[in-house]
Amino acid sequence: MTSDNFPILKGMGAVLLRLQKGGTREPHWHPNAAELCLCLTGDVRMTVYSPGASHDTFTVGRGDITFVPSGYVYDVENIGTEEAKLIIVYNNDLPEDLGISGSIGSMSARVLDRFFGINPPGFFDQLNYRSSQDVIVGPRPAVYTGSGIESSVTNSHKFSLEKITPQIKNQAGTAVFGTSANFHILKGLAVFIVDLKPTGMIEPHTHPNAAELNYVINGKVRYTVFSPGGHTETGEVGEGEVFFVPQGYFHYLENPDNVNSGTVASFFGNENPNFIGIVGSLSAYSNEVLASVFSKDPKFFSSLPRIEKNVFLASETG
Repeated sequence: MTSDNFPILKGMGAVLLRLQKGGTREPHWHPNAAELCLCLTGDVRMTVYSPGASHDTFTVGRGDITFVPSGYVYDVENIGTEEAKLIIVYNNDLPEDLGISGSIGSMSARVLDRFFGINPPGFFDQLNYRSSQDVIVGPRPAVYTGSGIESSVTNSHKFSLEKITPQIKNQAGTAVFGTSANFHILKGLAVFIVDLKPTGMIEPHTHPNAAELNYVINGKVRYTVFSPGGHTETGEVGEGEVFFVPQGYFHYLENPDNVNSGTVASFFGNENPNFIGIVGSLSAYSNEVLASVFSKDPKFFSSLPRIEKNVFLASETG
């Protein structure tokens, strides 16, 4: 999903990656974008090769997020027995992609043999790979020799959202924040996982420093976005669908279902997104200022609760 097929996108793009057992997203890198990945289902292994000739190999499961800076080389391998599904978000609406297969295919065997210290004709002549088109997702091997689920490895590139206590929890739902405050490697991206109970709502708000890309993990979400020029858009999205809110636009989300919960992953184009809610915004101004705006007697606003903080989550029951 880029600005080519979702034109409203600005500064953010996304990919939904599905890998069958043994499938591999080839080692690759993004020259113009960092990425933040959320594992929705399955168990995968990643290897990240970084500047300074170091590499990190670690396992990733449901609820884990990973971050790969722009230009770092990495792969994704399904080491589980079921399909793995991951949503990957970039801090560029037109992310570029270069893979190791096309890179090898673009170079002569003579050059590659030279740097590996191989006398020609050698390994790369026998490999005889001449395509400059990346494989992107490799097919499952004829005989899969994976050893199954590996033990979890602590690594600076990954962080488990499911293992931390929600920063917000009340009768309307829970919210878990993956920002640079707790996942220190993040730069240019962050994610909130919000579980909304029936009728749960996220406070009308803006993000002054970040655009927002929302992916519905399960259930339904209704949203309203107020844009410059007095334009208001209300819509409803379900599992696997997305909606985008440009930086600074006023919006809110709610679960329209009276019975079932709904979960949304809100990705942001900043590692520490600001949140300015309507409750604190209204509370900050005097009765006289509000009266002049809404054409009411200043005394009318004496009954408005003054709550100069973000409420974040609320429900129809209070």
